[in-house]
Amino acid sequence: MDKFIEEVVIGGTPVRLVYDDVPIGHIELDENNPRIRYRLKLQQNGKGLEDVILNMPEVKALRKDIEKNGGLRERVILQENGSGKLKAIEGNCRMVCLQSLHHKDPTEPKWKKVPSRILPKDLDPRQIAILLSDFHVAGKIAWKAHEKAGQVYHMANELHMTQDDIATYLRTSKSTVNRLNQAYQFMVDRFLKIDDEKYSKLGERKWSYFEELFKQQDLRELMKKDTDFSDDFCRWVGDGRLPEGADVRELATVLKHSQAAKKFREGPVQTALTEARKLVEAAEPEQGSDFFKLLAKFREACTNATQVKEILRIRSDKVARQRLLDTYNALVDFMRLADVEPQEK
Repeated sequence: MDKFIEEVVIGGTPVRLVYDDVPIGHIELDENNPRIRYRLKLQQNGKGLEDVILNMPEVKALRKDIEKNGGLRERVILQENGSGKLKAIEGNCRMVCLQSLHHKDPTEPKWKKVPSRILPKDLDPRQIAILLSDFHVAGKIAWKAHEKAGQVYHMANELHMTQDDIATYLRTSKSTVNRLNQAYQFMVDRFLKIDDEKYSKLGERKWSYFEELFKQQDLRELMKKDTDFSDDFCRWVGDGRLPEGADVRELATVLKHSQAAKKFREGPVQTALTEARKLVEAAEPEQGSDFFKLLAKFREACTNATQVKEILRIRSDKVARQRLLDTYNALVDFMRLADVEPQEK
């Protein structure tokens, strides 16, 4: 009986995938898979690849699901690698679950063979990267944020694909590709290696800090001007001086205030940001208050010369004029509640 063949187009080239049920002993895992590449580097320490993957919390849950379901819901993707075996290009986590279940019950038929789609042996690595990206970055089976960035880094630096191509295949913008590539490269080359790899095991948990870093134009400019800032930032992240990735968004404001910057850099790690934030808010109330942010916007609007259109409308439009008077009266009442008397001009 002929095997079922699926044809897909990858990077403009038709590719045929052959459906087959492959004996589990004929399949090997892919150590370069984007989902497990980073964890394997940090966690192997003499452990087998299967053990590293199986210890991932999400894989433990996946194993239970596969066992309860009685098999895979979706075929893994394999490719001949010249060693007489097939490599798991996509589906390494599912493969490890099946191997574990097969080890638990070697006589159970449903764990002896793996439903697979087999790629041609000579398929270009770039086409494989595009296929994986379609599944996991732009598609329905989502990678985590750092895994997506790692795939962008892999495509740009190891496969030497252009930003235009990567953006097209990931269905995103060139600026996003560039930002993810720079942020991931900074994390790998700077953060994971600084101080004799002191923070090397924190990369996966700290990825959001580096993504936020490269979103902030003020911080990117600071990296160019201050040669020490990049190393300082890595240590702040590693030591917990910045408790959350979102805290990076207010770092530029903190560093612009000399007293707040000093408190942040030199204060106790656990309270440095909180104390620095208080100093910033004392100098700029709008930094910690939506109300004062609104006042700042209103004050700017009232002093902005471009508001001529609104001024002319208020002069001639009774409803607009009343809105301004209502706002004025509300502000005066609020000031009196706050024991602030309006100044006579």
